[in-house]
Amino acid sequence: MELINPNFIQESKYQLKINNNLTQCLTCERKCKIARTKTGFCNTRMNIEGKIYALVYGCIPALFNNPIEKKPLFHFYPGTYALTAGTYGCNFSCPWCQNHHISHPSSPILDRIKDEKHYISPKRLVELTIKNHSSGTSISFNEPTLLFEYSLDVFKFAKQKGLYNTYVSNGYMTENVLNDLANNGLDAINIDIKGSAEMVQKYCGADVEIVWRNAKIAKELGVHVEITTLLIEKLNTNQNTIKSISKRICEELGEDTPFHITRSFPHYKSHKFGINEPTSIKSLEKSYKIAKNEGLNFVYIGNVNNRECENTICPKCSNLVIRRTEFGVKSLSLDSKGNCKYCGYPICRL
Repeated sequence: MELINPNFIQESKYQLKINNNLTQCLTCERKCKIARTKTGFCNTRMNIEGKIYALVYGCIPALFNNPIEKKPLFHFYPGTYALTAGTYGCNFSCPWCQNHHISHPSSPILDRIKDEKHYISPKRLVELTIKNHSSGTSISFNEPTLLFEYSLDVFKFAKQKGLYNTYVSNGYMTENVLNDLANNGLDAINIDIKGSAEMVQKYCGADVEIVWRNAKIAKELGVHVEITTLLIEKLNTNQNTIKSISKRICEELGEDTPFHITRSFPHYKSHKFGINEPTSIKSLEKSYKIAKNEGLNFVYIGNVNNRECENTICPKCSNLVIRRTEFGVKSLSLDSKGNCKYCGYPICRL
């Protein structure tokens, strides 16, 4: 461990010692039982002398100043920018991963961490956020839960400066972690509902019911929630899957919960599963119609050239209230509280 920048090593907040050799990580719902000197599924948490330590605290190989719309978060401070940070690793095994270069890099993650020498402290990240004229922070690119302890410290400094904090997540953290995030400054989260229970178990090695549980908990805790489904031909494009997801969003999270149906492109190990083409426009449009028919007011199609699919129409008066460009906003017709300026219907959190 002497080869790793000591700033990157931080004791995990949630863990359970099982015996002299095994300690259980309780950061995400995999709840890995990790032997001494070994790492868990995500390869970013290690058992060092009987305790679990995160190895990526402040290890930020990906840092960009992005429009909030790129998360995507369409109904949260539209038109603003968030300094977006990510690290290595993931607690899912999706073969189509769009950010596999950092979530599942070609060389061992431990070697990548050892090669990273530049440490960005939580305070420095917030300083960079202000320097870049951003309105808040976002932990994204890979699974942000792996930066849980780091996030809590970032949130503290960000709130002191009046900034917002966001996550783009697979939603697989434990309830304790989610509660900590919400109670310490997480303002908004985009959660990826990848598909049916069978699909998520087969391809991601996860239980989608936990993701649904966390989406509901986040909303109950006052976090702004938006949902994304990356549409992948033959895996989650069937009518029943999209109908089921849309219905659950409407019933469990509310009809005004934004739902992003995004186009996927072959990445990572996609070809091994016969995924060789981008999602068809026909599948995207069909899914959009299904979601609208299930009662959702704000449905969007992402990763396509047609910007009309990303505009916001007021569900009450039918006026165009947000016109978007590529990862940005061209015009807003909202009042100071984020309501439709024509009829007062609540549209966004501001």
